[in-house]
Amino acid sequence: MSQRACFKPRVIEPVAANQPDGLGLAVELWLARPVDGIAGHALQIHLRGDTQMAQAEALRDLLHQLGTDIVVS
Repeated sequence: MSQRACFKPRVIEPVAANQPDGLGLAVELWLARPVDGIAGHALQIHLRGDTQMAQAEALRDLLHQLGTDIVVS
């Protein structure tokens, strides 16, 4: 497995229009190379409705630090 991540994560909000405050956070992964089974260049991980921005940013940072590959099954 490569030691370099094949994606660049970022937090986005709102995921969908007209979401109440505190809803609609997602972590988006911009793919550096094509991944079998994924069309396009971005993948969104939608987070639970009660997720706070600090939690989303922590997930983004962990994915950036530890993530090295995406497996589609």
